[in-house]
Amino acid sequence: MIDINNSTVEEIFSDFVVTADFDNDLEQLTHDVYQMRRQYPHQDNSNVGGWQSPVFGPQCSTSVLNQLPESLSQLQWDVWGFINSIIESKFHKSLRKDHMGWWVNINDKHCYNSIHLHGRTDIIAIAYIKSKPNSGDLVVTRNDGSNYSELYHEYKHRYPPDVGKLIILPGHLWHHVEDNHNHDDRISVSYNFYTQINRIP
Repeated sequence: MIDINNSTVEEIFSDFVVTADFDNDLEQLTHDVYQMRRQYPHQDNSNVGGWQSPVFGPQCSTSVLNQLPESLSQLQWDVWGFINSIIESKFHKSLRKDHMGWWVNINDKHCYNSIHLHGRTDIIAIAYIKSKPNSGDLVVTRNDGSNYSELYHEYKHRYPPDVGKLIILPGHLWHHVEDNHNHDDRISVSYNFYTQINRIP
């Protein structure tokens, strides 16, 4: 006979999503993003039909970094600092400052981001600086064998693109952004962050 009183239940292989508000100057950020679109050609990555900037980060030349709008550079460091505090608390690690990247997405009507993940990236984040209701949710999909089982019912989570909202999740999770059904643009800034290999004592 099985001793049910001496059994344990353990949750394994869990992931996480963190959401937070940011109060940077959204009007200035929006203005600077449109200026960047006039300056840089579209990069053909996950964005379908919209505009995606090049990836900016420490790997860029000093001349490129010096030309970036202050509002977007400041937002990058605000996001980095907030996520670093989470990583230190939850994983007892810290983020690297010398290895990161960020880029801008502008999706107008019927534009979207196809399903993808960020490969080796440890942490990704999305900051929404312009959107209207019904402009396309971020959909995060569980990407293990549970997708092929009837045991679990909820393997997708949806996050609306609320203005002034930051969404943070592990880079290995599959995700996509649905069609924008508005005539107004949906604008977001995406980030890739990596942890230091050594642990904090």
